[in-house]
Amino acid sequence: MKISPHITLALIGLSFPLLFGCASFERGVPQNVIILSFPTEASVYVNGDAVGITPMEMSLPRKLVHEIRLEKHGFNAAVKYFAPVPNDDAHNFIRFGLKEDFGYYVDLEPGTMKAELKSELVPTSTGADPFERMAQQALEADRRLEAGEITPLDHKYIIEQIIEFFESES
Repeated sequence: MKISPHITLALIGLSFPLLFGCASFERGVPQNVIILSFPTEASVYVNGDAVGITPMEMSLPRKLVHEIRLEKHGFNAAVKYFAPVPNDDAHNFIRFGLKEDFGYYVDLEPGTMKAELKSELVPTSTGADPFERMAQQALEADRRLEAGEITPLDHKYIIEQIIEFFESES
């Protein structure tokens, strides 16, 4: 029995998605997300793997939860998550199998992640003399700026955080 070349080609074409599309079934199709940090230029780790510096846009599989860790020297690390949530199409009465399998009925939320990194110079308590403590922290921020350890924008952000902390404690 001779098999037509057209049938052979059709079988190969149909088997390709089944053999190589398994990851899309398990993980879902990619979705573009944006990661922002304040201050900028924080290292971005997705599920423990270094992927870049903020601000950045990247593609992540829709059907999985992704842990995002932001790190910057002189700031406490921030951990946030992208999680799949049902989108508007998920409420349709009729849903198609492949769209369901590929994750088209969920979106990663938030679509744009914003994280504010807290400076290590922001104290946890005001101490006995709040004004002296605030001055010490501000002078340390000035020293780091002069030494080139932080940028002028980072310095501004740190000073704002220190002032905000002491205003909220009084």
